[in-house]
Amino acid sequence: MKRLLQWFLHYGLMAAILVWAAAVGMMAYHLADSEWRWAFAALSVGGIATIGGILWIRTYIDRLTEASQKGNES
Repeated sequence: MKRLLQWFLHYGLMAAILVWAAAVGMMAYHLADSEWRWAFAALSVGGIATIGGILWIRTYIDRLTEASQKGNES
């Protein structure tokens, strides 16, 4: 149970955004002759870009934390 909670805290937001982006992407796919098709596709791509941004921020913070810990040890 603790492992599931840990996973949810680390990746739950990204999983929710991925599910949302997939649902919006499917709506865009099925709106063949609508003017809203490209807006929905852009929202879906924006959701995936948000996940990329979250992952980039996480790695940036992890690198800062590692550098700070190395500085404290020296």
